[in-house]
Amino acid sequence: MSFDLILSDVHLKVGEQYLSYRKEFIDFLIRLRENPPRRIICLGDIFDFWFEYKHVMFSGYFEVLNAFYELYRGGVSLFFIGGNHDFWAGKGLEKIGFQILESGSILDFDGCKTMLIHGDGLNKRDWGYRFFKFLARNPIMIFTFRMVHPDWAMGLAQLLSKGSRKIQENNVSHHFYEAEVIKRYAIEKLRESVCDAVISGHCHKPECSSFIINNRQCWYINSGDWIENKTFVKWDGEKFYMCYYGKEDV
Repeated sequence: MSFDLILSDVHLKVGEQYLSYRKEFIDFLIRLRENPPRRIICLGDIFDFWFEYKHVMFSGYFEVLNAFYELYRGGVSLFFIGGNHDFWAGKGLEKIGFQILESGSILDFDGCKTMLIHGDGLNKRDWGYRFFKFLARNPIMIFTFRMVHPDWAMGLAQLLSKGSRKIQENNVSHHFYEAEVIKRYAIEKLRESVCDAVISGHCHKPECSSFIINNRQCWYINSGDWIENKTFVKWDGEKFYMCYYGKEDV
């Protein structure tokens, strides 16, 4: 029976100190070759930092990229929506086999119209991030950043990511507020009958809820994360399920 997998917020880092974490995720991808899904949909922040240079890819991600590529060669369709850590995804990942989608894209899951988002930028209170998101996607800023040596770029990204994570750890209320903002946005879209399901990431709070809206079976799902929860979502052709790596077989 064909099935789809949806995941996000793995936050893969380069460096030897993160080797065991990367290997765990790579092993997960390798195991999928035994019973491959029809599609794998990545909803952002798979990488803790991703930027595409014309002739360079970050070597620390080689094994992960190869694991995805082998699944693609085996017939698995790969989709990628950029998150707030890897929104510069483009031609490099397309060479691996990914189809890059815009946040808010709708895919059909056997008749269930599903909106796919990462979830960042929906919090209107977070002016700082919303301004950064606007600047970071500016073609001039992208061109300028491409002038930075890849080693320096990765070092800067790791420093900023470490600082950002410490701030988030000390602000639990903000973390849960983000989750509520994303869920409210999803329910609004469901009420507008734009889609039958909304799947998001970003807030690291796994949830798989179904309810009736406008006499329709609807779903709100957050795929969670791999840092703490190690969750991913499975579509079996009829329903969505929350799965936990190491506790359930795919």
